[in-house]
Amino acid sequence: MKALSAEEMLDNAILVVAHPDDEALWFSSVLREVKGTILCFLGSRDRPEWKGQRERCLLEHPVKNVSSLGLEQAGVFNNADWQNPRMADYGLEIHRSEPVQALYQGNFAALMTGLRPRLSGCRNVITHNPWGEYGHEEHIQVYLALRMLQKELGFELWFSNYCSNRSCQLMLRYVSGFAAEYLTLPTDEGLGKRVMALYQHNDCWTWFDDYHWFAEESFMKDRGEMPVEPLPRGRLFPLNFLKMELEERKDVRKPGWKGRMKRKCARIVEAVKG
Repeated sequence: MKALSAEEMLDNAILVVAHPDDEALWFSSVLREVKGTILCFLGSRDRPEWKGQRERCLLEHPVKNVSSLGLEQAGVFNNADWQNPRMADYGLEIHRSEPVQALYQGNFAALMTGLRPRLSGCRNVITHNPWGEYGHEEHIQVYLALRMLQKELGFELWFSNYCSNRSCQLMLRYVSGFAAEYLTLPTDEGLGKRVMALYQHNDCWTWFDDYHWFAEESFMKDRGEMPVEPLPRGRLFPLNFLKMELEERKDVRKPGWKGRMKRKCARIVEAVKG
């Protein structure tokens, strides 16, 4: 099997991520190298103030080829059954809220419509993996939309190697028929921290404030259909494994909420002092 190369993956490449800050968390090694980065979702039903805050981040982003589709998140996080995840054509089946499922399903068509013209003519697309990194329903939805567009537009599709105790059940289902083709690159922690500071300053950082980047991250080439020939046993691919809370409550706190509360309180104190 021919070894993969970064030059091959990054040739006329576009990075597509679900949310602002995903580009720094899961793709820092390629963020400066790709031709452009597309953030799919900008607004949030749960946090309406994020739209303006994220727009400011785009204007001040240290990587200047970052743009957005401007879609609104469906508020679907933690609404799938991650103990027994079931795939649908548009993402994961949602079992907690019919209104949220309708929005989530509608976003799949919006993703296809918005991404199609932007990806026409590109050679490579890099994106989330089929199990949604740590386990996010919209990461999986973006991946599935790109799988559909890959068949139509003919680009090569690559995905990340992040996983968690929350999403590993879905990951294990996928890798049973997966060919071990991947390449590994050093992460750019300095760039990741610059982007993190930007989102924190604008109160729209969604991950843990004390997060430490892995030294490396790997990208798998998505071959689409499962191979006909039996796969060799042994080494498959490396995982960057994350520890997540496994509560199944709908109101489970999302990563980053403590930091946002601290920064909000600090600004209130400064305003009072002033």
